[in-house]
Amino acid sequence: MRALVLHGPDDLRLEEVPVPVPGPGEVVLRVTGALTCATDAKMMRQGGHPALPPNPAPFGHEACGVVASVGEGVTGVAEDDEVVVANSAPCGACPPCAAGRPSLCESIVYLSGAFAEYLRVPARIVQRNMLPLPPGLPPRRAAMVEPLACAVRGTERVQAGAGDEVVVLGGGVQGTLIAGLLAGRGCLVTLCDPHEARRERAIRFGAVRALDAPRDPAAVQAVKAAHGGGRGPAAVVEAVGRPEAWEAAVAIARPGGEVLLYGGCAAGTTVTLPTFPLHYQELAIRGSYHHTPDAVREALARLAANDAPYDELIGDEIALEQVADVLRAGSGEKRPVRTAP
Repeated sequence: MRALVLHGPDDLRLEEVPVPVPGPGEVVLRVTGALTCATDAKMMRQGGHPALPPNPAPFGHEACGVVASVGEGVTGVAEDDEVVVANSAPCGACPPCAAGRPSLCESIVYLSGAFAEYLRVPARIVQRNMLPLPPGLPPRRAAMVEPLACAVRGTERVQAGAGDEVVVLGGGVQGTLIAGLLAGRGCLVTLCDPHEARRERAIRFGAVRALDAPRDPAAVQAVKAAHGGGRGPAAVVEAVGRPEAWEAAVAIARPGGEVLLYGGCAAGTTVTLPTFPLHYQELAIRGSYHHTPDAVREALARLAANDAPYDELIGDEIALEQVADVLRAGSGEKRPVRTAP
């Protein structure tokens, strides 16, 4: 079969490889839906990632498909079943899992290899995070379950509720999804992004206002002054993944407010934060990483219900041969990948 394989930094190759054979507890899917994402671009640029096996590594992690074969001991699923897979599954037994924090599982199992004609699904994901494709849900939208599940998990970490003002920094796929989820909760969301098209899209997802991204201290203070009668919003969600955006998020929040640091910065980066608002103004700062099995199920239900214009986040289909160039372009737009010849 044809598959994309990562060999090192910026070295993503389309190769002929054997069709995978399922081991005990495993399933092999014929891929019917696969999507690119910004994390794929980061993985390719860096030549590796903790969620990838050692190089040469099968590539791609957002997928759904039709069961082609099942391994020994698999129950509850049969050939020709249409399913959606998350890109990981926690163990359920380590200290973080026992404490209700499965996104921090110490022995999490990841899935990789969605950019191929066939995909082998690890046994633990088959058991815990492989779900039937809901009737009528198009595969290209179903494959978005992983990024939406991450956004669901992120918004679970935000305490703001109905009527509270929330600022979301960043209008990429994740920022847009988070804005929509918080708006659905009744929050009054302002999304900040430098691109007009993204700002307009945020309004369609439920934001009440969209502003240009604040690029300097004066602009940061202007965003703060526009909320809470000048005191700032109740919550700020950073969905950019740059240290300067983390610092801006803290500067925008009001006394007693909360900040969610959602965007992952490059390894080795640091931020400088003022001590006054953290101590004297009791500012709460939280992080959010990955998703949970419960978030995956909520995300799939939302995609099936089509409770937001999710298809606006998905661009035109590309072939396997085009994936590397699309990831190098780095637009962040999700593109469906045609895995069949």
